[in-house]
Amino acid sequence: MPRLFVGLPALVGDPQKYAKRFDVVELRPVDTSTPRTSTLRAWRKAVAPSFVFSVVLPRAVGELVRSAAADEALAKALEVSRAVEARCLVLTTPPSVRPTAANRSRIASLLATIPREGVVVAWEPLGMWERDDIIGTAKNLDVVPVFDAAREALGPGPVAYSRVRALGKGTAMGSVVIDRIAERVRNRRDAFIIADGSGAAMKLKSGVGAALADQQGPARGGTVIRPSTVGRLVAEDEEQ
Repeated sequence: MPRLFVGLPALVGDPQKYAKRFDVVELRPVDTSTPRTSTLRAWRKAVAPSFVFSVVLPRAVGELVRSAAADEALAKALEVSRAVEARCLVLTTPPSVRPTAANRSRIASLLATIPREGVVVAWEPLGMWERDDIIGTAKNLDVVPVFDAAREALGPGPVAYSRVRALGKGTAMGSVVIDRIAERVRNRRDAFIIADGSGAAMKLKSGVGAALADQQGPARGGTVIRPSTVGRLVAEDEEQ
């Protein structure tokens, strides 16, 4: 049974209260307001060691255009990552970053500048990328591809990172969707799920957790190590 981490794309309210409801939160330095380093360190101390901070790299970084502003934004994001001892880093590339050899090279060059030991690095390409191209590129880059587990299968490997988007107005997060997501993460070691909205996240946290328990029995134990630096979680790929 995977270690399941469910949360929101932004911190809602006090970190301690948030961490009683959810297991992970995304922070977006530069693109949204971020507290000073001392406050971020206090956040880390205020929550359990198992709670996960995931840092989404700024838009200026994801555009893959080298500039002083992009370099400064990356430096700020890595500073935030160190302060909260982030477990995940997410690179989102916009639709303007198309599936070309030049862009794959730019992504590789960017990732080469990021210390990656001990951290899951996920890549979320938007726009024209085909699924097979995303999976192949992610494997070559040694990153986790981000898919919506409610709509499509996840990529191979022991770690999954999924962004479950709103299913549409009036559409409930029903048992069929929850069971589908549980099936897609059940063979993973770690599964990080980010949901649009507190209601959806709570349903996923309780529903997917219960479905996994029904399928595989009690959750396995384990010690969560809080990294002191930003880096890569090295793990051997395994098929879902």
